[in-house]
Amino acid sequence: MDEKSVTNSLTELRKIIKKRKFSQTIDLIVAFKDIDMNKVPKLEQYVRLPSGLGKDMKICALVGNESEDGAKDADRVILSSNFDKFKEKKDIKKLAREYDYFVAQADMMPRIAQVFGRYFGPINRMPSPKAGCVIPARTNINSLVGRLRNTVRLVANKIPMFQVPVGIETQNDAELIKNILAVMGAIENVLPNGRNNIGKIYIKSTMSKAVKL
Repeated sequence: MDEKSVTNSLTELRKIIKKRKFSQTIDLIVAFKDIDMNKVPKLEQYVRLPSGLGKDMKICALVGNESEDGAKDADRVILSSNFDKFKEKKDIKKLAREYDYFVAQADMMPRIAQVFGRYFGPINRMPSPKAGCVIPARTNINSLVGRLRNTVRLVANKIPMFQVPVGIETQNDAELIKNILAVMGAIENVLPNGRNNIGKIYIKSTMSKAVKL
């Protein structure tokens, strides 16, 4: 894939995007080939988009009372003393949908798993050490939050494909191209045989059909 082919596909995509009352997300879809997903572990990678996502990811911190001051840059801080307030399934599911990343104090992880894990796990919201989201007590998470704001997650478990946001329609082509190429580079690194495992590639907006890249 080169910059010219991405530009051509973006031009084609913009022709079919219908105006909505909101800015649509642009997704990159990459199908795999020659991979038996039953024989490989879950494929996962985190990518910081060089041009940003066009909107900030929302961050929630799950920490002990002693770590409250260092976690204030998160959009929401839930202290361990308040974990017991989340007893209803609907409240935990709502929390999981509301935030993109959860940052957790390391020594709180067993309790976080007990209280939230049943509902966070299936939709990939458990705090990830791979993303740097499991932290020691009293850590200032300012720099972590800044990085996560524009970080997207590549994940494939049983389905042989990645679908990942690479920006929004109001970003210009140059910004989207940088993001797409950054994600493609990460995908080559995470697949067992690199680009040889990359099959068909598409881009689409939230409400549009997919355009082959």
